[in-house]
Amino acid sequence: MLGLCALLTFSCEEDEADPPAKVSVQTFDIDLDNAYSIPMVEGRDETGNIKMNLFDDNSLEFTITINNLLATDALTMAHVHTGDVVTAGSVAITLVDGTEIAFSGNTATGTITLSDSEIATLKGSDVYVNVHSTDKGSGLVRGQIDQTIDNAFNVALSPANEVPAITDRNESGAAYLRVIGTTLYYSAVVNDLDATDAITAGHIHNGSAEVNGGVLVNLGFTDNAQLGITKSLTLTDAELTALKNDPLYVNIHSVQHGGGLLRGQIR
Repeated sequence: MLGLCALLTFSCEEDEADPPAKVSVQTFDIDLDNAYSIPMVEGRDETGNIKMNLFDDNSLEFTITINNLLATDALTMAHVHTGDVVTAGSVAITLVDGTEIAFSGNTATGTITLSDSEIATLKGSDVYVNVHSTDKGSGLVRGQIDQTIDNAFNVALSPANEVPAITDRNESGAAYLRVIGTTLYYSAVVNDLDATDAITAGHIHNGSAEVNGGVLVNLGFTDNAQLGITKSLTLTDAELTALKNDPLYVNIHSVQHGGGLLRGQIR
């Protein structure tokens, strides 16, 4: 009897020592695409996915898979960044540091422990995952955590794309367009703008690369200060259909080139 009691006592103590199983409090399943990256990634076809599971002990388990990785490139790091769909923001959480947790080929799996502040960021607004590579240190593929992007358009802007082409200017630029429901989020940058010139307008126009077409959407770039910031507007059904299907281009106008200083095709 004494032996049986001792055994039962030991068994109870052992049960009491077992930690309770951690409980999942939120899961994330996020598509990754180089079409979502800022700055734009040109000439690449990578896509991917990250699955994350947040537990009640503040641990975060995740698996990242990248598809169609270029054979001459290698994945290096992955982070959670703060930023809306057309913004490149700062690092908030390190997922893959390349040392303690590293990519093996096109995948990485790991578990990290988050602070309360990091958990609030992960669950909040304007937050995304960015996966970096040797060739694309600023980001190869990206996925927004807080929103689902329906369509993404990245437009390289150049004076040479104007009709007729402008050949005596050195500006370059990019326009980033993201459609979520009926809302268009967008931003544009112009590099090396001539100091004697100034931006006056920006539009989405109807037309293929060889023609000058009418305005479809006014982007409201009324001056230089409107560049490099996030803007948004609600599209009509007709505008949304056109944006998803028709030949269109972005045109940035200036004082010296009222007909258009930089241009790039959406399609």
